[in-house]
Amino acid sequence: MNKIIICFLLVTGMATALQAQNRNSADMPFNRAEFLYNFPKPGAGKASFFFFGLKNNVRVTIDLINIKQVKYLPNLDSLVNTIKPNLRMLADSFKNDVFSRRIDYLVNGPYPQIRIHNYDKEPQQFVVKEGALNQLKTDQDTIRIKAYMEVAKEDILNSDLRYYPTNKPEMQPYFIMIILNNCADLLQLPDNSLQACVTKLKTDLNETYIATADPKAKYNASFNLNTNKMFSPGKLKWIKNPGSVQELVPNIYAGLQYTAGTFVPSFSAGLRYTFANRQFTTKRIYAMWEPHFFFSKDLLNKTITDRNDFITLRYISIERGKKEPFDFVGNVSLGYLIRKQGNWFEPNTFKVGIPGVRSGWLQLEPEFFFHDFLKGVSPSIKLTIHYE
Repeated sequence: MNKIIICFLLVTGMATALQAQNRNSADMPFNRAEFLYNFPKPGAGKASFFFFGLKNNVRVTIDLINIKQVKYLPNLDSLVNTIKPNLRMLADSFKNDVFSRRIDYLVNGPYPQIRIHNYDKEPQQFVVKEGALNQLKTDQDTIRIKAYMEVAKEDILNSDLRYYPTNKPEMQPYFIMIILNNCADLLQLPDNSLQACVTKLKTDLNETYIATADPKAKYNASFNLNTNKMFSPGKLKWIKNPGSVQELVPNIYAGLQYTAGTFVPSFSAGLRYTFANRQFTTKRIYAMWEPHFFFSKDLLNKTITDRNDFITLRYISIERGKKEPFDFVGNVSLGYLIRKQGNWFEPNTFKVGIPGVRSGWLQLEPEFFFHDFLKGVSPSIKLTIHYE
């Protein structure tokens, strides 16, 4: 049994290391400018709140490192008023073209810093009016403000310090993203527009809720300021994404495969552990008891059922957001025969599952049976129904 555990840890450890490498390469920017202005990317923080119903079709997103920062949010109208004079210097040129753009504005530091992305390479659209071509602007502009707030030490996670280092550990970044028809429209934004978002957020996410909230979990909610209601989700208890907490639950699945010259049904029961961070992938480890059922006839033509039991450790990694009917699934499993009946398997039989394809609850994967360390290798194909 020790051998099976060691082999499984080696395989899953390699898979996890590769995934961590890919994840870090996707999350962590490779240049200083991206780290300075755009880390984390919009919506990648642990708490993101979206506000609709502002005047002139303005939308606002508040992106936080974790949910605890809600209680430290400052007056956002005062924050925006500090950037208006600097933005005014660019506003006239914004009005004279029809290109959409994104402005990244860094507030804190010795001097304000601004980065502008002009999307002037995008396809252009025109309307013919009175025999002349007039260019149209169909996409909105984005202003993303990065600022820092002072947070009490008890509300700062070690991961916050590692991923968002600052000269003062208690200073943590947060982002305000404003989407409007033209960046220059920020100068005419009515007073109290942004603070109304903060007021609504702090009212709905009251002090009691924030005090008991999990800073490691992910939270999302959308608000309509016209109706003064949170509409997605409909209730406060659902804004915590269940995919952001770890899970250890009983689990069952069933399978059918062709091996040892016959079709073999199987049933599995045990425990499933799901990792906490499921923003990009769902990663699970299974510890399962797997009886395999073999059917044959005796000399009197009576059906004989032989049950052969495996103890199986399985690791599965499923990428989120894919739409194809069948998707590749990162799957490795290692099983050991603990109960032998009939002549279907040799003593000390192992089985190894490798990556396959998946559609919903259905998973198709190759498996290999062997005994005494790679003797008598026998390939098979297994269809599994995961009840999740």
